[in-house]
Parts: sequence; structure tokens; C-alpha cells
Amino acid sequence: MGTLKTFIDSKGITSKAIAIASHRVEAGGNEARSAQSARTKKRRLTKEKSYTELNLAKPKSDRALSQSQVDGAVNDKPLPKKVRAKVLRAVNAVLATKKQPAVDMKAIFEGVAAKPGKKAKEVVKPG
Repeated sequence: MGTLKTFIDSKGITSKAIAIASHRVEAGGNEARSAQSARTKKRRLTKEKSYTELNLAKPKSDRALSQSQVDGAVNDKPLPKKVRAKVLRAVNAVLATKKQPAVDMKAIFEGVAAKPGKKAKEVVKPG
């Protein structure tokens, strides 16, 4: 039994509640839509300035956790860092609705390895 499993059992949180909270937290909404349209307009009109120089925020990805990703996290399967971060945000959202303090990454993923990313391909130089 893993750290996340014992934590959510002790707090009375279900994996379905984590998935639902993730959909709510990761949803873009009006702010993300307006940020995306501002970035699109910037790409059309000005080519030389970067987004940071124009104070344009990065929109949310609008991709929530799937139930299989939540189940993998509960069963201590190695997950990418972005998925682990989304699980943490969803768990903290559920805890906020229960008026309990937020937790950090170490509290729920202690001892569980992160899934390594893909390695960069080596460029073969002719010669």
C-alpha cells in the first residue's frame, strides 16, 4: 500500500473525487480563452517581441487527469512529473473543499519514483 493510498484513505477521499477535482482545476475558462486569443493575435501582428515582453500569460492546458492516471498514482506506478503535479493540485483542491490544510509533493509521493522522460535523439553529423 502506497503513500498516496494511505493518505487518501485517512482523509476520506476517493480516486473518483480526485479525477473530478482535476477536471475542475485544470479547466481553462474565460481567462485561458482570452490569454490564448491574445497570444494568437500577437503571433499575427508582431514577430520580434516575446510573450514575456508583452506580459502575456501562458494559458492552461485544459487537460485534466484521466481515471487511469489517478488509479496509477494510487497504486504507486511511476508517473511523469506533470501528472504528479496535477494529482497534487487535485488533492489540494479536494482538501480545500473539506477545509483542511494543503499538502506538499513529498507527503503523497514519498518513495515513489517518477517516470523518466524520453531521451533526446543524438544527431549524427555527416563526415
